Amino acid sequence: MDQAKEFLAQFSGPEAYFAFFVSLIGCSIGLPMNSDLILITASMLATLGVFKLPLLIPIAFFGLLTGDSINFFLARRFGPKILRKAPFRWIISEARVLEAEKFLATRGNKFIFCIRFLPLIRTVLFFTAGSLRIKPKAFYLLNGASTVLYLTILMNLSYAAGENIDFLLSLFKRFQFGLLTVAIAMFSFAILKGLKKRLTPQ
Repeated sequence: MDQAKEFLAQFSGPEAYFAFFVSLIGCSIGLPMNSDLILITASMLATLGVFKLPLLIPIAFFGLLTGDSINFFLARRFGPKILRKAPFRWIISEARVLEAEKFLATRGNKFIFCIRFLPLIRTVLFFTAGSLRIKPKAFYLLNGASTVLYLTILMNLSYAAGENIDFLLSLFKRFQFGLLTVAIAMFSFAILKGLKKRLTPQ
């Protein structure tokens, strides 16, 4: 968080908002930066007058959605080819891809909506959604809705927390990792259920 604060604090005026916007795009396409820390830090700096929160939220929305779109559409264009090449095809067989496509066809809306709330693996999940040809309409509608909800809650809470930002950050991390644990457990259960069905004699 201190690194994010130092990075954003060195800019002022329009340059600060541009640096904020570009850094969020970088987070979404997989650069080694944490979008959550950048959002929280920028909101905290708004309490010091570096930013104005009503401007930060829409800029954050378009920054994240721009990066997600780059990731998503690159995957739609090149993802299927990548999945057919080693080592990816050793890990994800064609049968599994078909199963994933079937899953996304019925539950893809919930999948896309939940991605924004999961730390660490967002970039990979958006790439996966693009590779498996989730419809762009669903991507923009559901990712847009979850991003608006996520940003509004996180940035307003961070702004209100002020000096208590470390306590808020601790709670936020616990919430995220708890949600990630649930998501991994559900995904593992779905895989085991599919394997059991495949191994059960017809």
